[in-house]
Amino acid sequence: MTLPSDSQLALALEAARPIHEAFAAAGHRLFLVGGIVRDDLAGRDRADVDYDVTTDAHPDVIKALIAPFAEAVWAQGETYGTIGAKIGGRDFEITTHRADAYDPSSRKPVVAFGDNIADDLARRDFTMNAMAVDCADGELIDPFGGADDLAAGLLRTPLAPAVSFSDDPLRMLRAARFVATFGVRAVPELVDAVHDMGERMVIVSVERVRDELTKLLLLPDPTPGFVFLRETGLLRHVLPGMAAADIDVVVAAARAARTEPRANARWAALLLDLSPDGRLTEFARLKPSGALLSAVTWLGSADQWLDVAYPSDRPSLRRAAAATPTDDPLEEFLTFVTAVRSAGQTSTDIDRARSELAALRVLEPDLDSPGLPIDGRAVAAILGVEPGPLVGRAIARLREYRFDHGPFAAEVAAELLRSDER
Repeated sequence: MTLPSDSQLALALEAARPIHEAFAAAGHRLFLVGGIVRDDLAGRDRADVDYDVTTDAHPDVIKALIAPFAEAVWAQGETYGTIGAKIGGRDFEITTHRADAYDPSSRKPVVAFGDNIADDLARRDFTMNAMAVDCADGELIDPFGGADDLAAGLLRTPLAPAVSFSDDPLRMLRAARFVATFGVRAVPELVDAVHDMGERMVIVSVERVRDELTKLLLLPDPTPGFVFLRETGLLRHVLPGMAAADIDVVVAAARAARTEPRANARWAALLLDLSPDGRLTEFARLKPSGALLSAVTWLGSADQWLDVAYPSDRPSLRRAAAATPTDDPLEEFLTFVTAVRSAGQTSTDIDRARSELAALRVLEPDLDSPGLPIDGRAVAAILGVEPGPLVGRAIARLREYRFDHGPFAAEVAAELLRSDER
């Protein structure tokens, strides 16, 4: 295959040359695989500069061959045949040819190393990913017609879909992401297999499901992927709460696409049609981090502001800013409310709220974590009591005053406490 000198594949082959030469001298072959091959053939630019290569050398040999010239080597994936390395300033993942054997009842593959590229490519998810380029001569290795499928806009599996999805059921969910990413159409036999085998998702860890759904949600337009989930019935196996509540998941995905491409905003927008308890149950089931769960729950509370005027007075804005999760400014909430509001919903006074909020930011730098001019010990001394519930109630009173009036001096705090005693 003749490649333009400035193509992604040509640049990748040049970057991989030191590895290829070392492996060839030791009698081993090396192939570029994965997204770099697919995206180059599809004319898609890649934002990353990481490269995946596969070889007939085993992990211990890989480490020995790259040690003399690699700037760094990491072996966290060695059990699965993968050695990572930084070479020439680029990150490579060098993986021994795979001939995986999957236990149908297990969430993890039983790894078996192979010795030829064709068997390795047969174990990959889709034909568009089952292509390789020989680092020796730039020859395209495409035993399953991935290039033709890519050109025709078809999504197929190298082996029979039932075999591929039995090997790793997550591939059914990944199919939704590829439909949305590449604008391809899943062939009928693939769609039928997903419909028939959706229950196999039960053996996939919820963390893997969550991560794959997040990748789908973060696409510029995830809606084709959610059409796929709905039409194949896979939705009830990955988002059972939305399926049971009969939420129009395609409308929800379109709403999510209007928000900023951050996981918290996309998830909150997708789940917005569920009740607050329903959102919490559906997302918590996927075991997100505590911070992400808090952020999604916080943004989800936007549903109460979609049909009414958003509070833009300073006391309300102070309270709202102080209630935001750590590292999530109120401005993000206002942006989210604007994005998820439909054309038929009333104005929420966002512009006025933004203006007031900007002014408060200048006047009150501690807006997100408002402080008080005196601490609990000072409160106890003024009231002449020991630390306890009375002091706690007094501090809450001062905090409410801070929200209503902004920063105030210690003298004002003392007078407030004394007046409350009278």
